[in-house]
Amino acid sequence: MKNTRSAAVTALWVIAAGTIIAGWAAIILLGDSLENVGGDAVFLTLASLAAPVLATALVRRHPAEWTGPLIGASVIAAVLAAIRTSPLGVVAQAAGLTALVTVLLPAVLAVNHPAVQAAPLVRRGITWCWWVTAGVGGLIGVLTISGGSVPNPLWYTDRPGAAGAVVNALLVGYGSVAVIGMAITTVAAASRYRSMPAGGRPALRPLVLPLAGWVVAGAAASCWTVSFAIFLPTVEIDDPSATTYLVLPAVLVVALGAGIGWIDLMVRRPTAPTMQPPPGAAPGPGRDSDVGRYLSRALADPSIRVLYPIDPAAGGEVDRWMDTQGAVVDPDITSPERAITLISRGPSMIGLIEQDAAVTAKPDAVEMIATGAGLIMETERLMAAARRDLELSRQLASRLLSASDEPRAELRAQLLAGPLRDLETAKDKLAAGKPIAVVMPLLTGAAAAVRTISHGVSPTALSQGGLTAALPSTPAPRSRYSPVVEMTAYLAAQPDESATIVEAPPPEGTLLISTTVPPSVTVQDRISALGGHIRRADPGWTIVVPTTG
Repeated sequence: MKNTRSAAVTALWVIAAGTIIAGWAAIILLGDSLENVGGDAVFLTLASLAAPVLATALVRRHPAEWTGPLIGASVIAAVLAAIRTSPLGVVAQAAGLTALVTVLLPAVLAVNHPAVQAAPLVRRGITWCWWVTAGVGGLIGVLTISGGSVPNPLWYTDRPGAAGAVVNALLVGYGSVAVIGMAITTVAAASRYRSMPAGGRPALRPLVLPLAGWVVAGAAASCWTVSFAIFLPTVEIDDPSATTYLVLPAVLVVALGAGIGWIDLMVRRPTAPTMQPPPGAAPGPGRDSDVGRYLSRALADPSIRVLYPIDPAAGGEVDRWMDTQGAVVDPDITSPERAITLISRGPSMIGLIEQDAAVTAKPDAVEMIATGAGLIMETERLMAAARRDLELSRQLASRLLSASDEPRAELRAQLLAGPLRDLETAKDKLAAGKPIAVVMPLLTGAAAAVRTISHGVSPTALSQGGLTAALPSTPAPRSRYSPVVEMTAYLAAQPDESATIVEAPPPEGTLLISTTVPPSVTVQDRISALGGHIRRADPGWTIVVPTTG
C-alpha cells in the first residue's frame, strides 16, 4: 500500500507539471501576451506546484494514510476547475471535465481525515455522493461533447450551445447531490468541532474554517454553473463572475490543503519511523549540542551527555532532566563507570554533565572546562526548555484532536460491564419464566449503576453545589466558578482523600490544589488548556488552576 501511495504522489508530480506546461503553452500559442496574464494565473500555477510538494511531505510523515495524495489531487483538480472558462482550447475542455468529476473531492478529503473522525455512515454517504457526481458529471461531459452543444458555463468553447433536456435534467440532479454532499460534510466537521474541549479547538480550526468557506463557495459555484448552463448557456463569462464563482473555491481548497498539512506536519504525531543515529555516533542525548561538542573535544570523551533541569527550583533538588531537544532523560547515577558534574550559578541549577569516570582523574581540568561551558549552558537550557514547551503544546493539541472519543469509549465499556450485563441477565431470567421478584434486584442494581456512571460523567452535586458539595471530605472554598474550572478542580482532587483546595488571595485568581496522587493525563491536558501549571511539592504535587480569563 505504501508503494501505491508513492505511485500516486509520483502521478501528482506528472499531472501538476503537465497541467502547468499545457496551460502556459495554450496561453502563448493562442496569442495572449504574457504581460496580460493576471495574478490568478500565477497563484494557480504556484498552487499546482505546491500540491505534490505537500503530498510528498505528508506521505513521508504518515505513510499509512491517503491524506497526502488526496490533498494533492484536490488542489490540482480545483486549479483545473478554476480555468475551465478561460479561452485555452482543449485545456479548458479537460478542465471542464475534471471540474464535473471532482466537485466533491475536498469533501472526501475532509471526512476521511483522522482529525475529523467522521462516523462510518457519514464517510459512506460522502463516498456515495462522490461516486454519483463523478459518474453523472462524466456522463454530462460525454453527452455534451458527442452532441456538439456545450454550454459556456461548463467550459469555454468557440461554439457554445444549449444542452438537451437529458443533459439539463442530469445537471439538476448533479447539482443537488453536490450540495447535499457539501451539507453533510459541514455537519460532520461542525459536530466534531463542537464535541472537542475548548482548549483543543484551535488545533482543528485550520481545517474547519477553510472547509466551511469552501462549502459556501463550492455550493454557490455549483448552483451558478447549473443555472447558467440551463437558462443562459451561451452567455459570455465576465471576469468578476469567474473570479467569484470559479477562482474562490480553488483558493479555499488550497487553504484547506494548507490547513490539513499544518495539522499533519506540526500537530499530529508522525507515523513514519524516526531516523536512527548513524553508526559510530556517540551514545546518549546531548551529543549534538554546542555544549556537548565543546566538552567532548575539550575532555576527549565522546560519551559525554549534557542535561538540563526541568522546572528548576532555587535551592531545591532536581528530579527530572531533559536533553537539548527537550526530551526527558534519566542520568546514569548508579554505574561506577560514569561520573556526574553539576553546574550551578548561585542557588540556581544550570545543568548536569555526565561523563566517563576516567575523566574525573583530572578534576582541575574538568572544573575549568565545566566553568567555561557554564557560560553557554544557560542559553542552551533556555532553548531546550522552549523546545520542550513546543513539543508539549504539540502533544496536547494532538491528544485533544482525538480526546472526544476517549470518554465515549470508556463510558461504553462501563455500561457493557455493568448495567447492560445486568439487563441482559434479567431478560434471560424473565424469558425462562422466573418471577419478577427474582429479577427485581438486577433491575434495581442496573438503575443504581446507571446513576453512578452518570454522576461520574458530570456529578450532580458539583453542578448544583460546587466543590464543597461534590467533595465533602476535601477542604475547598465555597465560592462558585465556571463549570470547566470546577470540573477540572474536581478531577484533580477527587482521587486523593487528603487533597486540599484553597483559593489564592486577590489578585491571583487561581485555585491551589495540593494532592499526593499524580495528576492524570486528562487533568494535565485540562490544566494546560486553562493556562495553569503543575509543580512538584513534597510530598506530592501542587496544581494551579486559573479561575479567570
